[in-house]
Amino acid sequence: MLKNFISIEGVANVSEFPTLTTLDRYNQFEVEEQVTIPAEKPEMEQIVSVMVEASIKNYYAIATPTGLKVIIEGELKQKITYVANEPTQSIHSAMFITGFCNFIDIPLNIPSGQNVLNILQTLGITLDDVVSAPPNIIIEDFSISQIDTRKAKKCTILFAWVRVNALLATYLPA
Repeated sequence: MLKNFISIEGVANVSEFPTLTTLDRYNQFEVEEQVTIPAEKPEMEQIVSVMVEASIKNYYAIATPTGLKVIIEGELKQKITYVANEPTQSIHSAMFITGFCNFIDIPLNIPSGQNVLNILQTLGITLDDVVSAPPNIIIEDFSISQIDTRKAKKCTILFAWVRVNALLATYLPA
C-alpha cells in the first residue's frame, strides 16, 4: 500500500478479513504513538517505508457484571526506513516495538439471581475454557506522519477477534 508517498507493508488485505460466526466476538481499537529516531542514527529527511506487524502475546478471560471479557496483551513491531537528512541521503532504518493491552467484550444474558461464575459452573467450564482458540489480530489501517527530523506520529487500527466456547451459545445475545 502506498499512502502519502510512503510504502506501508503489514496492513491486511480484504481477503484476509475473518468470516465471523455467531460465536465470534471482536473489538476494533487504535494504538497511537509518537516515536523518536535514536540519537545514534542520522536525522530523517523523508520517510520511505514502514513495515508493521501485530501479535498477541498473552490473553485471559475475566468475569464482569455483564458477562465476560477476554483481555489481550500484544505488541506492534514497526520498522521505519527513511532517507537521512544529510548530503549523501543514505537510507537508514529504525525498529520500534510498542506494547498494547485491550479487551474483547463478551456480553451474556444473565438470568435473574445468577452471575457469570454461576453460569460457567453450571456449564462445567472455567474462565480458562471461555474461548475455543487463541484470539487473532490483524491490522486494518496504518498511518504515519513526520513531525520533524527526529520524530514521527503513528496510528495503527487493529481488529481482534476470538471464538467463544459453544457451550456459552445459549447465553449470548442475539
